[in-house]
Amino acid sequence: MAQDGLVLPRLTSFSTRSCPRGDEVDYWRQARREAYVAVRTDPVGSAFGGEIRLGQYADFRLSTKRARPEKVRRSASDIAQGREDEEYLYLLFQLSGNLLVEQAGRRTLATPGSLVIYDSALPFSLSAKEYYEQVVLELPADKAFSLAGMSRSDDLLARTFDCGGAMGAVAAFFVNLAQRQDGDRLGAHRLEPQATALGTSLIGLTAPGQCGMPESLRRAEALAYMRVHLADPDLDADGIAAGLHVSRRTLFRLFEGTGESAMGRLRSLRLERARVMLRTQPGKQVSTIALETGFSSSVQFYRAFRAVAGMTPGEYREAGITEGPAAPVIPGLET
Repeated sequence: MAQDGLVLPRLTSFSTRSCPRGDEVDYWRQARREAYVAVRTDPVGSAFGGEIRLGQYADFRLSTKRARPEKVRRSASDIAQGREDEEYLYLLFQLSGNLLVEQAGRRTLATPGSLVIYDSALPFSLSAKEYYEQVVLELPADKAFSLAGMSRSDDLLARTFDCGGAMGAVAAFFVNLAQRQDGDRLGAHRLEPQATALGTSLIGLTAPGQCGMPESLRRAEALAYMRVHLADPDLDADGIAAGLHVSRRTLFRLFEGTGESAMGRLRSLRLERARVMLRTQPGKQVSTIALETGFSSSVQFYRAFRAVAGMTPGEYREAGITEGPAAPVIPGLET
């Protein structure tokens, strides 16, 4: 409430740990409706748990969300029956895990360190096959586009943006604010005007036509397309170019100067996914991992993996190699 005459942000927490055992899914559905908009959600797997820490400000909402695997849908009928006063843009800053976002005829993967935007006014689906964590910035859609000096459209929706450069600085601001707002409400309030302006600036930074953005945007789309279709062993340059509605020549040009060709990057993404699976799914056969990461045969997988890692997939698994920090664990949600 008020402190020194100031109206501080209102903070709310939702956690499945606070509900009776067996009621986690129903609790989570209600929590999602209160924190965001009405959706239908179902857990993936036998157990579910999640947590939302929400800060409500005058012109935006900011939350940290952690959850086990789930599938989320918002249909046209859900939108028609909704009781929301406004239409919102949701800007997802992905911290850990992957989230598949589908909207406006596109599907993209929110990966750690990326930004994905979706709109509450259009049907969408969100799908996570693993534990994930993200910071969510909610902006009134019409106002955000107006302040950015843009006409409202779906051009920015369901696209993956790499949080580098100026966009990375803005993303870091919101991530830090979300993680600290419940411990320093006064400080969060004093940053509110800057937060509103920075949120609007993100819309401009992601818009095609901004200086330096078109090529990086297309390359980010190409990487997102590769990740979504990673398991397809027939995926090649022609397929990627067709999926992006660009020519082969344009696709190849997007990766010039990056140190890898388009197909080299696809192989790196496959090997990266394979390393994670070898580390986190010790019971899964190597031959199965090869197929699920898009290699046409185990022999092809072994050769590619050994050329990069200097050891076979089996040796890598036996060595117990870990890469990077583990995903954060919510008390009560341990696997």
